[in-house]
Amino acid sequence: MHNNYTSEFQTKLFKLLNETVSYVVLRNFEGLPERNDSRDIDIAISREDYYRLKPQLIELIEDLGWKIITYLNSDRLVTWVAGYVNSQNETELIQLDFFFNTSVFGIELMSINELLNDRQFNGDVYYPSIEVQFLDKYLYDRAVGAPYPKKYQAVKEAAQDSPAVKAKLKQLFGVGTVQECDKTSGRKLLCNAIGWNLCHRPFGLAAGVSRFLQTFIGNYLMSRTGFSVGFTGPDGSGKTTVIDRTIERLGDVFATAHSYYHFRPALFGNLGDVAHSAGLKKEVDRNYSDPHRGGKTGVLSSVARLCYYSVDYIFGYFSKVKTKTRITRLVIFDRYFTDIICDSRRSRIYLPPKFLNLWRKLLIPSLDYNILLTASSDTILSRKRELDEAGIRAINDRIDYLAPQKGYFKVLNESTPDEAVTIILNHIFDQQHNKNLKRLK
Repeated sequence: MHNNYTSEFQTKLFKLLNETVSYVVLRNFEGLPERNDSRDIDIAISREDYYRLKPQLIELIEDLGWKIITYLNSDRLVTWVAGYVNSQNETELIQLDFFFNTSVFGIELMSINELLNDRQFNGDVYYPSIEVQFLDKYLYDRAVGAPYPKKYQAVKEAAQDSPAVKAKLKQLFGVGTVQECDKTSGRKLLCNAIGWNLCHRPFGLAAGVSRFLQTFIGNYLMSRTGFSVGFTGPDGSGKTTVIDRTIERLGDVFATAHSYYHFRPALFGNLGDVAHSAGLKKEVDRNYSDPHRGGKTGVLSSVARLCYYSVDYIFGYFSKVKTKTRITRLVIFDRYFTDIICDSRRSRIYLPPKFLNLWRKLLIPSLDYNILLTASSDTILSRKRELDEAGIRAINDRIDYLAPQKGYFKVLNESTPDEAVTIILNHIFDQQHNKNLKRLK
């Protein structure tokens, strides 16, 4: 993946920051602005400066042709993920984390003034002193009971004996050295931090905890800052390759921040296995290499399957999908409930498409984006012969029935997978950008 557009964006971003606000890049600032050696850029900035910067940042993103893919607002930071799909069918992403302080559960560990104090400039970006670089990460990790990352060990060794570090640890945590702090439980350190805040800034502590609870509950119950995507299409449409390329092109930002499911959330087991365990079925056909092997089922059997799978979709969505999309994460389904409508032979639910579509609208939680991936019968038959021409035509007819409806997007995969991925990502990025602009205003 080339980073030409990312370098241009970062160069103009830091020009804007340098001219407009006081900030520091908390870590991994050495290659900036041309090169970013980290998954994200952590920027400490006052809340007031962030709000002043926000409209100019939106203008910069739009002027350069980027899109705001995800946006998360929490008590201590705001996250923006911006994306760009270039003319070479490549995708570039950048994640910006704007920190307003160092805190945990609304309990302040370092103020924005401490983070910005004694900042230094290397000619391109402002960065903090070695003590602040260490304390920002170290105080947070120890307060939540986590070890300081080994990849920052050089920073720890350079800062741990500093009088400023020892003074901060004594003031906030009641310990005299980093070595003593390493041996103290996170719970005790956090209690000491609460005590210091109660004594020195009780109103600030109350406001911080209140803001944490407000944003945490709001994000948990209502936020959909991430997004979910389902891919449906006949065998031979290139679905698996397109999904793999989509995940690959979303790069480091979503490499560890995505979840993948096949057909359904699978909160419950395969229906055949469940029936076998209950003694209702003697044998289970596990020839999964032939997904259309089952014979046609009657109405009662189809309704039973539909109800069973629907329970899985409903409860699985809220336990496996919503818990991830409420924050800046991606959930991908290789097939979803849409597949039941389009390919009844696979799910063995032989019910009218219009009935199944009404059932979906009334009961099944919807994914953010439902990609209907297909191609002509000749193209599909040249790739895979799991379906005959009549079967492909039947699935494509149902895809055409769903395509005009809200939440669906039909893509013809007649050329290379990357061209199909580009069409899909441009669609998702445009939609996400419009959603996030409304949330940002």
